[in-house]
Amino acid sequence: MNYQELIVNNLDRILDFWLLLDDKGKIIYCSQLIYRELGYCEADIIDQPFQMFFPANDPGSADYFYQLLFDSYSGSVVNQKTRIKLKNGVIIDIELSLYQLDTEHNYILIAFNNITEVVEIRKKVKSKIESLYKELNLFDNRTIYESIQDFIDTILVSITAGQGLRFNRGFLFLVDEDEGVLRGIQAIGPGSGEEAGMIYSDFDSAPKTLSEMIEHYKLMIDTDSAVNTILTDVQINMSDYQNVLIKALSSQKYILISDEYPLINEPSVIWLREMLQVHECAVIPLLWHGRSTGVIVVDNQVTRSQITTHDIKGITRYAESATNALESAKLMNSLDMSINQIKQANLKIRESQEILVQKEKLAVMGEMVAHMAHEVRGPLATIGGYASRVYKQMDESDRHYDSISRIVEVVGTLELVVNDILDESMPEEEVTMGCDCSKAINKVLNILEEEIHLRKVSVSMNIQGDLPDINIKDHHLFEIISNLVRNALEAIDNDGLLLVLASSIDNHVVITIQDTGAGIQSDVEGKIFSPFFTTKREGTGLGLVVVKKLVEENGGTIQVRSVLDKGTTFIISFPVEPDGVENGG
Repeated sequence: MNYQELIVNNLDRILDFWLLLDDKGKIIYCSQLIYRELGYCEADIIDQPFQMFFPANDPGSADYFYQLLFDSYSGSVVNQKTRIKLKNGVIIDIELSLYQLDTEHNYILIAFNNITEVVEIRKKVKSKIESLYKELNLFDNRTIYESIQDFIDTILVSITAGQGLRFNRGFLFLVDEDEGVLRGIQAIGPGSGEEAGMIYSDFDSAPKTLSEMIEHYKLMIDTDSAVNTILTDVQINMSDYQNVLIKALSSQKYILISDEYPLINEPSVIWLREMLQVHECAVIPLLWHGRSTGVIVVDNQVTRSQITTHDIKGITRYAESATNALESAKLMNSLDMSINQIKQANLKIRESQEILVQKEKLAVMGEMVAHMAHEVRGPLATIGGYASRVYKQMDESDRHYDSISRIVEVVGTLELVVNDILDESMPEEEVTMGCDCSKAINKVLNILEEEIHLRKVSVSMNIQGDLPDINIKDHHLFEIISNLVRNALEAIDNDGLLLVLASSIDNHVVITIQDTGAGIQSDVEGKIFSPFFTTKREGTGLGLVVVKKLVEENGGTIQVRSVLDKGTTFIISFPVEPDGVENGG
């Protein structure tokens, strides 16, 4: 097996950052991510000694490669801590593993691990959210709160405190997207005039700053139990557009309820006034990147003071900052939990790498990684789902736009890597009938929905009803269609048409994927299925190789037709086995 065959069949599927060295320690091949993430180009790396990655003033760097070889008694050495330098000179801490490949050329594989440390992610997240708190300008000590509950306490204290907006009471309702309801969360303020008198008589000994008020409130046990009882079990269906709280939520405008309110006799208005025991209150929507996330209801039930236009302006401005803080905290909390889950899964991966040392075969790495990939898939889905939902609500002017965009992009890439690992590293099993190509097509288009939207590509899909199942593993068909659709989107780039057809013809299921891109030049068309041939700036030349290999392994055929400046069409065909015939694979 030569090194190109090894790369095509294994390395780019199971490793991100890897180098292939000859027995003298010179680099003869590396992954594309080495160029992209470390900043080097091919001329910087190929035919250079492995030591080029080490800082020039690092003692012992010249002998590091040979020391690794000396330590690899069984042909491998795993998770050695060291430092390398990026093209821009930045030094980062990493772990690396070395494997001596059992081939006629005595190649050596170096894999870099943990190039992006979780601790670095945490630092960036902390820096971002700390700068957000400083912008709010609400705290004397700029303390970073550790839980969402702290944010809720802060918001409600700021609304009612004499050092804040000076409303008598505040009630927070938040949207529960999973349940489809607006739910009462927490309230603050006196439950009666008697209770208010006790509070106000104690003002002389009360804390004097807003920050001190917030700390004082958190230390109080069973705080404001009376007003919180009002919110017990309050939840309003989001489809109840007649409810005054939902009206404010959907219109994204405040509502001032008083005797002059035109809809004063509406049932939901009567319900709200009776529940709060007030004649006047204001409903303020909480908005985040164009999405309504909840409402705050405020009143002056004790002092009977009129809510003025000045009061409304103040709480409206405050609601924007409060919502940003609360939603950012919820996002960061979700990401933090997912990062911790990934960290635990990564620890399990490191432990399982000992299996690789014992088996001394690179091929079995896929079996181990596949098991661990199952552990990673869940946390990735959590990050991807939450970050994508946030990203869709943002525009480029938002200061978090680039960060969230990066999260969405990286998670999407990681999800595809995990799928590829699982697809190719599972032990061989019998191929059974039952693969529905229409489901595979829909799955691919759903996953790529965001990219299709960003590229402004129109998709036309025509799938014949009652298509027979074909003898192919689900994940093999998914990978075939995914590669071809991705190629089509890249060929179109922007403002084009993607056509996906599937039909049954002469005991075959035929899938056609056509784009309106630039097309393929005639002298290039015959080379597109060759390993390492690519016309993309950052392409690996492996995608169509894998597609052709999977199609032919499953008894199918693939054809390509292209017209320059018109587009390209790929046609894949799979035989349909007659009923009762099984195909072992």
